Amino acid sequence: MDSSITPSYKNVEIITIGDEIINGQIVDSNSAWIASFLNRSGFEVDKITSVPDDAQSIFRAVDSALGSSPIVLLTGGLGPTKDDITKHCLCSYFKTKLVFNQAVYDNMTGLFNKRGLRRINDFNRSQAEVPEACTVIVNRKGTAPVTWFEREGKILVSMPGVPLEMMWCMEKEIMPRLLNKVQSHPILQRYIWVKGYPEAVLAEFISDWEDALPPELKLAYLPQRSVMLLRLTAKNNDETTLIGLLETQLAGLRSRLGSAIFAEGVKTLEEALGQVLIKKGLKLALAESCTGGAVGARLTRAPGSSTYFLGGIISYANELKQQWLGVPETLLQTKGAVSKEVAEAMAAGVRIKLKSDIGIALSGIAGPTGGSAEKPVGTVFIALADNDRCLSRKFEFQSDRLGNIEQSVHQALILLLDYLYL
Repeated sequence: MDSSITPSYKNVEIITIGDEIINGQIVDSNSAWIASFLNRSGFEVDKITSVPDDAQSIFRAVDSALGSSPIVLLTGGLGPTKDDITKHCLCSYFKTKLVFNQAVYDNMTGLFNKRGLRRINDFNRSQAEVPEACTVIVNRKGTAPVTWFEREGKILVSMPGVPLEMMWCMEKEIMPRLLNKVQSHPILQRYIWVKGYPEAVLAEFISDWEDALPPELKLAYLPQRSVMLLRLTAKNNDETTLIGLLETQLAGLRSRLGSAIFAEGVKTLEEALGQVLIKKGLKLALAESCTGGAVGARLTRAPGSSTYFLGGIISYANELKQQWLGVPETLLQTKGAVSKEVAEAMAAGVRIKLKSDIGIALSGIAGPTGGSAEKPVGTVFIALADNDRCLSRKFEFQSDRLGNIEQSVHQALILLLDYLYL
């Protein structure tokens, strides 16, 4: 291995390894995180590939990636069990052998001691065996080390598949080394949230502005069901120049769209709504039935959500709707739990109960059973109440249970957005 090798450009291919990814048992969140992290550091991802725990598949994927990209990042297949074969495949590819590494073993014993585990069996010990032709990077968050290969002007790094371990290794160990190897211009991005424009209408309205963008800038349209997220990317110049170009063009976009822009600088709708709630000084509470707390979980993904989100009540049972939210029994009997009237009563009740400015409630039939001719599966009522008024909407979603819940959550956020700009 030649440690002086330096790739000529910052393009990366990502390979994730694991049967559980291929068969759909888990979502490949590692690739999304790695791609985003690389992008923020000025690297561009050319391709993302997922392969099973199969020697031939791994070998072919590695060979193909190194044939087209100067930097290849692998995750997965480094555990202590027989199906974890990544390092064996890398030994075959780089024509080397496994050797025992004392630093990796010492790190493993230290982690075991901290966890109250004293016995290291042969399966665990095997994780201290690493390809001889690599640079070993000790993983301080787990037992599987990072292995770094360099050959013919290219770099391949194999990382553990456990997300928290992979993230730590990328941030603390791998990225500093990559930045030391490769120098180039950064990639900067700005996010703009727009309401009130269908995608095609928005594209037409700002087409002359978009056509006049300098070559260093690129605009992407990212529809989010009822709202639009715009991403403006700047690259191929020094950072000071890129910042200046971004700010100049954003000023023109703000002038063009005015109040249709409701948030900037954040990637998710819940973060965008958080910006507005903080600006207006409003507190929010939830009453959820069919969504089972999913709206609250979505809102609390946003950092700082405790500033505006007080909490919620999950009231599946009618008894809880009565006792905790003050929904009249007669209303439940005459209109049914899944109704406009009950959703509105729940929204008003949770606002009073939790002493918030705004209460939002959802009641519906997520499925797959429980529907009727009058109220089929997918029927959902969403209501919002403040001190003076109550808004409500009826939806008839056509998805499966999880899809109906996901759409309900999104529409609850859209109702909140609409309310904030009434």
